[in-house]
Amino acid sequence: MEKVEDDININECNMHELLPALFRLQSQRSLTYQRLYDAQAMFLNTHNFPGFQVFLSDITIIFARISEEILLIKKRFENNKNILKHIEQLQDYEEKKLQLTNDMFVAKIEKKNEQFQDINEKSIKLIDDINEILDELRYDQQDLNSMET
Repeated sequence: MEKVEDDININECNMHELLPALFRLQSQRSLTYQRLYDAQAMFLNTHNFPGFQVFLSDITIIFARISEEILLIKKRFENNKNILKHIEQLQDYEEKKLQLTNDMFVAKIEKKNEQFQDINEKSIKLIDDINEILDELRYDQQDLNSMET
């Protein structure tokens, strides 16, 4: 399992450190998507299935770790319904994004260009939704910080 040097123990964070930790995890998730896209491109170019399986296994472990840590953050906000709702929405969108990413890859393999285009449009809309939720969480962070001062 990949360990990133700026990983922190969510359980040891105080409340104002949690959302910055979530944003770091989201950034790690974005980098992991890039690794997934690279692995898919490698497979499409080389048809090296064993190598692709190794990449997928590593990527799956990283996605699972990120989700587990975000769920720990979510649990810490159980008394803040607004932030809780935003984190739940983020996780829901990310689950859908991963499914769409897999569906697009299958459409590429099967050379179903129209299906690929349709899924890609859904993916673009979903990424916009994810960015909106992240903006809402940034506002939530500002609200939290203003309550502490």
